[in-house]
Amino acid sequence: MINIRRFSMSKSRTADRMSFWFVAYALLIIMMGTNIPAPLYSLYGQMWHFSTGVTSFLFIMYVLFLIPASFVFGQLSDRIGRKKVLLAGVIAAAAGTLMFSVSQNLAMLLASRAIQGVGVGIINGTAVATLSELRPANSKTASLVASVSIAIGTAIGPLYSGLLGEYSSSPIRLPYYLHLVLLCFAFLGLLAVPETRKIADAPQRLKLPSVPAMIRKPFTISVLASIIAWAVAVFFMTLVPTVIATQMNLHNLALSGAVVCLMLGFSTLSQILFKSLSARSAIYTGFALLTLGILGVVIAIPTQSVFLLLLSTVLAGSGHGPAASGSMAWINEMSPSGSRADMMSIFYAVTYLGAGIPVLALGIGAEWIGFYQAISIYSGLIVVFAAVVALIVRTYHAKA
Repeated sequence: MINIRRFSMSKSRTADRMSFWFVAYALLIIMMGTNIPAPLYSLYGQMWHFSTGVTSFLFIMYVLFLIPASFVFGQLSDRIGRKKVLLAGVIAAAAGTLMFSVSQNLAMLLASRAIQGVGVGIINGTAVATLSELRPANSKTASLVASVSIAIGTAIGPLYSGLLGEYSSSPIRLPYYLHLVLLCFAFLGLLAVPETRKIADAPQRLKLPSVPAMIRKPFTISVLASIIAWAVAVFFMTLVPTVIATQMNLHNLALSGAVVCLMLGFSTLSQILFKSLSARSAIYTGFALLTLGILGVVIAIPTQSVFLLLLSTVLAGSGHGPAASGSMAWINEMSPSGSRADMMSIFYAVTYLGAGIPVLALGIGAEWIGFYQAISIYSGLIVVFAAVVALIVRTYHAKA
C-alpha cells in the first residue's frame, strides 16, 4: 500500500514537472511569433512603401490590442481557471500568424499585429501565474523560467525569420507556416496541463483591474524599471534593423535578425547568470549595462562601426535581462495569490504601453528631424530616466 502511494505521488510530481514545461514552451512559442516580423519590416517597407513611423506604429497596434486582452483575460483566468485561457491564447496567436502568412498590404499587416496582441495579452499574465502555481514553493524559479521563456522566444523569432527572409524563396510566407506547426504542438501540450486555479462556484462580473493599496508604490516603481528595460529592447527589436539598412547601408535580413537575436539571446543568458541577485541589485546592474548599450549605438552610427554596434547590442541585451527579470520577480513576490494573474496582466500592459509610446515618438520624430538625431535624443532620455528610477528604487528600499 505504501509503495502504491509513493508511486502515485511520484507520478503526480512527474506530471506537474511536464505541465510546467508545457506551459513554458507555449509561452516561448507565442512570444517567438511576436518577433518573426522584426527583420522583415524593411522588406515590407520596400514592398508597400511605408516609413519608420509606420514601423513603430505596427508595434503600437500590437500594444493597443494586447492591453485590453490582458485586463480581461487576466481576470477571467482568476475566475474560470487557467487552462481555458491558455488554450484560447494559443488559438488567437495561431490566427495572427495565419493572417501574417496571407498578408498582401499594410492594412493586413496591421490586422495581423492586432490579433497577435490579443494572443499575447491572453496568455502572458496567465502563463506566469500558472507557472507560479505549478511551483508554489519557488516563485522566484517560476519568474525566472517565465522571463527566460519570453526572452528565448523573442530571440529565436527574428533569427530564423531573418535567415528565411534572406535565403528562402518565400521570405514573407515560410516563417509563418513553420510557426503554425510549432503552435499546434503548444496546443497539444497544454491539453495535458491540469487546472491550477480553483474555479469560482458563481460567475463574477469583470471589473477594471486595480492594484491593492498596500503594494501600489512598489508596484509602480517596479513597472517603471520594466518600462526602461523594454524601451531599449523594443528599440532594438523594431528600429535597429532599419538602422542597419538605412544608416549603415547593410541590406541583409539575416544580419538584421541576428542583431535582434543577439540582443535577446544575451538577455536570456544574463538572466541566468544574475539569477542570484536580489530584485533591486538586478535592476541596478541592468540599468548600467542598458545605458552603455544604447549610448554605444549612438557612437556606432556615425563611425559606421559594425563591431561597436554588435558590442552595444551585447551590452543592451545583458542589461535587459536582469532589469526585466528583477522587476518581474518583485511583482510576483508582492502580488496576492488570488489576483496574481490580474497583477501580471496590469504589469505587462503598462510596461508595453510605456515602452511602445516612446518608440512610436522616435519613429515619427525621425521623419521630422532625421533618424540619427531622433536616436540621439531617445538615448539621452533613456539614460536620464534610468538614473532617476534607480534613485527612486534606492530611496524606497532605504525607507522600507
